[in-house]
Amino acid sequence: MKIFILIISLLLTSLSVFTQELIDKVPIQLVEKLIFIEVFVNDSKQPMNFMFDSGAGITVIDTKTSKELGLTTSQTSKIATSGKTIEAKESTSNILKLSENLKVEDCSLFIMDLSHISEYLKFNIDGIIGFDLLDQNIVETNIDAMEMRFFKKDNYVGHINQLNLIDLESNNFGLPIEIRPKGTKKAIKLIVKIDTGAMNYLTLHNNLVSKNNLINKNKKYKIRKGFGADSTMTSNLKSKISLAKFASKEWKNIPVVLEIDSLNQNSKRMADGLIGQDMLLEFNITYHLDDKIIYLEER
Repeated sequence: MKIFILIISLLLTSLSVFTQELIDKVPIQLVEKLIFIEVFVNDSKQPMNFMFDSGAGITVIDTKTSKELGLTTSQTSKIATSGKTIEAKESTSNILKLSENLKVEDCSLFIMDLSHISEYLKFNIDGIIGFDLLDQNIVETNIDAMEMRFFKKDNYVGHINQLNLIDLESNNFGLPIEIRPKGTKKAIKLIVKIDTGAMNYLTLHNNLVSKNNLINKNKKYKIRKGFGADSTMTSNLKSKISLAKFASKEWKNIPVVLEIDSLNQNSKRMADGLIGQDMLLEFNITYHLDDKIIYLEER
């Protein structure tokens, strides 16, 4: 009987592996918890450093890098960033090559000055990519192996903790999370955007902070400075919450950012906040956007 069970188990494992057809894998580098991959843009001879940002609905390339590559622009578009709406020139019909077997074709690149992020990280950043990378294949960020793996969509079968994605605005997506603020036993259920471009645990948006009275008027808070793809600085508050439950894990007494800056106020945001790399790096994550599913393997 035990031998029969073992054979069945091996057959199921083989079927799962067979149906997960690997296209290729590329090495990743962590810089201040952020994920970077090397990308060849069009016919560039040297690879560029692109940050993987699951919260990026567009692909951005640095102004200086675009000039070095001689990119042509066809139009100017208005782009909503974390700070404000800015205008960015757009270069269309580009090819991003990650390996011999991996290309993102017909890609629009939005040109922005990313020098402030390079200076902050002390690491050259040529671009930011998120949705365009996730949309074409099934993508796994395997932090244990320090590589990004790409699978074909056909017949893919996930074998780890599965959660349904929630569609948000601007090609973003989110997941449910439960938190418990300090000084209360009441849990708050909310939707957070998955943001691999954030170097923290949680950020709670203005509307949630106000609705749940999360700011203690008698407490003095430290300031958290921030910026996005544009260099506009924001000033929000550092705080802590007693508990956060997400997927198969829970965290106690963790830092959060409470948004109060008016620049962060955006009525079109559907999420209550965002979840950053301090929590996301606890998992190897597989993104299956076509089926609106994410797989989380606890590390």
